[in-house]
Formats: sequence, C-alpha cells, structure tokens
Amino acid sequence: MSELITIHGEEQSRVDESLADAGLPPVVGVESYCVFRASRDASQLTDGRGWSYHHHVDMAAWRGRLYVGWNSCEKDEDIWPSRELFSSSMDGKTWQPPAEMFPAGVSTCLRVYFFLAPNGRMLVLAGLRGGTDKTNEDTKGALVVRELRADHSWGEVFTLQMPTGDVKHPPVYTTSNDADFIDACRALLADTVFLEQQDRGRLLGPRRMKWHDPANWPGGKVPGDSEKWVAGKAYTFFERPDGAIIGLSKMSWVTISHDQGKSWSQPVVPPTFVTGKAKVFSHRTADGRYALVYNPSRRNRFPLAIVTGKDGANFDNMRLIQGELPIQRYAGADRSIGPQYTRGVSRWADDGSRADGSLWLVYSMSKEDIWVSRVPVPVRPDETESRIRGFSDWNIYKPKWADVMIDGDTLRLENRDPFDHAAVTRVLPRGDVKRVEFVFAPQQSSGHLEVDFVSKFGSIRAIQFAWIDSTLTANCAGDMKQLCALRAGESARLMLDIDAARATYDLSINGRGVLDSAPFALHAGDVHRMTIRTGAFRGIGGKQPVAVGTDKPSAPTGFLLAGFVAESRGE
Repeated sequence: MSELITIHGEEQSRVDESLADAGLPPVVGVESYCVFRASRDASQLTDGRGWSYHHHVDMAAWRGRLYVGWNSCEKDEDIWPSRELFSSSMDGKTWQPPAEMFPAGVSTCLRVYFFLAPNGRMLVLAGLRGGTDKTNEDTKGALVVRELRADHSWGEVFTLQMPTGDVKHPPVYTTSNDADFIDACRALLADTVFLEQQDRGRLLGPRRMKWHDPANWPGGKVPGDSEKWVAGKAYTFFERPDGAIIGLSKMSWVTISHDQGKSWSQPVVPPTFVTGKAKVFSHRTADGRYALVYNPSRRNRFPLAIVTGKDGANFDNMRLIQGELPIQRYAGADRSIGPQYTRGVSRWADDGSRADGSLWLVYSMSKEDIWVSRVPVPVRPDETESRIRGFSDWNIYKPKWADVMIDGDTLRLENRDPFDHAAVTRVLPRGDVKRVEFVFAPQQSSGHLEVDFVSKFGSIRAIQFAWIDSTLTANCAGDMKQLCALRAGESARLMLDIDAARATYDLSINGRGVLDSAPFALHAGDVHRMTIRTGAFRGIGGKQPVAVGTDKPSAPTGFLLAGFVAESRGE
C-alpha cells in the first residue's frame, strides 16, 4: 500500500458535480490569467484567423521567460486545418500574441513539446504531420524538432524520429552542423521516461512499458471501461525521495519503477484517487513537497483541483486551482467543457531561471481558450492569520479582455468581455464571528458587480450584494433590499459584522447602520471567503454558442476597491 497514491481527507466525499467549483475551497493566493482567447469576431485580437479550438498544452521556463505551446484547429478536435502555436511571457500575466511553433502542415500535436537536454539546449518537438487526415494518438511515432535558442530565437526544423512509409519530412537532425544540438536530440531520444508521456508509449516503439500491451496483463485483457482507456494515456511522472518513479495516467492508473524506468509495476487504480479522461499533472514543488493537479471527477473535466503531500505517496488538503467555468462559446467535435489537460513546468522543461518557486500550470478552458495559473509555494490550503489587510494573497481570475490591477492598498477591476467576468477572491480568517470592511467605488453609473461571502464547502453564497446600474442591493433571505444609490465618482465604505453561527450580519455604510441582524441570503454554517466579480453569478456555464458578431470586446466597466480589512472577532 505504501507504493500507491492515497488521497486523504473529507474533500473528495464532498465533491458536488452539479457545481462549477464542486463546492471545494480554493488554495490561498492562486492567480489565473488567460493566455489566449478564441474569437471568430475579433480575430485580429486572437490568432489572426478566428479559429476556435485550442487544446493539448505544455509549458516551459527558459531564460527567464515562461513558454506555453498548444494545438490549434479551425473548430473541431484533431481535424485539419491544424497547427501548433506558442506564446511567451516574462511575468505570466501578460502574454505575447501567438505564433507558429512549426510551419503549418509540418507538425501535429503531442502531450509534450519542451525538453531541456542535459547539455543545456532547449528543444521543442511535435509530431510529424503525414497528411491532412484526422490525427490519432495511437498512430503517432514520427517527430519533428527545433531548438529554442538562448536569445529566444528559433532554430531550423529537423526530423527527430523518422516516419514509416513515403512521407515528406524535413532533414534528419543528424545532418545539422551543430554537434551540441545533435547531442541534445540524442539525449531526448534516450530518455524513455520522458517519451512515455505520449499515449501508450507510442514514441518508444519496442522500448515502451510492457503494460501497454494487453497480452501482458493477467488474462490477456486490461481491466477498466474499455481498451480505449487502458493505463498509459498521457502519463505524468515524478520521483520520490527513495528514487522510485511514480507514473500516473488518465482514469487514475498508477504505476511505479524502482530502476529508473527500466521496468514498471502492473498499473492499478487507487480507490481514493478519483479522476477521469482528462490529464493529471504531478510535480515536486520548490519546497520539497509533492503536488497532483487534476479534475476530481470520473465524469466532469471541472473543476481543477490540487492535493499535496510530503512523501509522494500520501496526499491531502484537496483545494481549487480553477473553479470558474465560463460558457463554451463555439460548437465543435469532441469539445468537453472545463479547465482540463493541465500541464506544468516539468523537470524536463525547467532551466531554473525563475526564482520565485511558484508552481505554474497551463490548461485549456473547454478546449477553446488557453489559461495559466500561478500557485504560490508552499501551497496554502487555509488562511492562518486572524487579521488580514490589503490585497496580498488574493485569488485572481483575469480573462484576456479584462483586468485585475493591484496597486498597494487599491484594487481595480475592469471588464470588456461580453461572455466572461473578472473576479477576485480572498480566503478570510477562521472563526464564526468576523468583521470585514472595504471601500467600493464604481467608475461609471451603469454596469454590474457582485460581492458574495461563501461557505468553505458547498460554495453556499451566504451573503450577497449586487451593484447594478448605480443601485446597491442586498439579498436578505430572498428579500432584495435596496441599500443606497452609488454613482460614478462616489464611494462607500462597507463594514460587516458577520455571525455565522446565527446566520446573520450587521452592515454599516459610511458609518451609518443600514442592516441589523440581517439574515443570510442562503443558510450556511460558516463564512469562509469573499468573492467579487464584474458580473452575475453563473455556476456551470456549459455549451452556449454565441451569436455571430457578438464575441468582441465591449465598452469597459471599472470598479475600485480600497482599505480592505478582515479579522476574526472571536467565537
């Protein structure tokens, strides 16, 4: 049992698949930023073509920059026309417009794109495209490669692994006049654990893990839903302190190697490790602990959650990385909703040039948009301070056509996205009795902003405020109470004394009592966090194709917040 993955704690039993965030609490201080937003109506702001399928992501840290690579198709998964794109960023917040990773028609997607060779060369690889038929993970084997140079320029395209049959391909890597590049390519091809990350070890041929062959399983058949979902799709690997390498693939399959990947144990499905057909990402974090990031559902590809542990075998404190779920704006084949197929800066793609130690993750949102999340390390499952002030350690959700700006004691939210919103969340100090105060100032007299105080589990919106077109209201057990008028250029200091045990709160605005023992909007046994968003609560957005001509930036709405203080007031 010590060699299996075990997820401890009550969180998995509390997962509610009817909620976008599954009713789970978030990690403290996660920041999420949109790298790429698809739009057919504003292609000049996206990829120049208006393609709406974006998926199959990977990530690297190289010479101070973050790189993200992904596959892009016109509208359907794995259907021509298709190409591999990349974007880079210095801070992870602002990303360069996408560009082609390989010339269109040369490449096809893989599970991984970046490999830092032992000699310090950064290689970028993809599958070799053999035609315009629908791509299939099980038929991939040929590879193309190029170097991402130290000055962030790109090298010549070569064939890394030869195709079978009469397929046009670039020159073979051994024809390069750069000996160090050739050595880097050979190191990649020799790294069997790295190459096992592609489905069923297809890039390894006869060197692949024996469990990819059903004949090697007891009875000659792999247990599970069907042979389509046997162990070995989209493996992720990490190494434990004792040198053992753990492999995790889709549908919760786990295996272990005690000889650096030469042989592997028969894969098993640990009963507490619950996930489905989307990827898992595993990583040893900068503090020496371990993290698994995945969708904690057999059925849904939302939300994106993390568990952590100190020994690589036992994990706990399941918390949210991404619980937002905007609508899927465009239809297409095989288009699951949710933040999925997550990858991070793996040990094969990290040159150590980013010193903050954060865990960076990349994922596609509903196979439509590309997002990254920065998770502070150590990973903080809860707030431990009894008093907090200002806007540090807030969770940020920033779409491409929105902004979340923190400047000292001031927070500014701005939104121009007609189908998404900017949002921030702060986990509050523990305790049934809390005081929270902040200044709110709209920057225009029309628009929509909501403030919720939410329970730890179940995501119950216990206290609800809304500012809509200059009027601030509160939901008191279903009774919508108008609190005050608040127009552009005006501000209001709100102070709440919250008693979760009694499910009531007092509210004053600019020092004047407005509500006394007001009932919660919805009954909740606790108040865990505060969320502010530039739009209405949406839950599971789902598949909602938008009307032609509507998916483009709208007029901005902006809001300022300042002077935030929250403290526990005792039991």
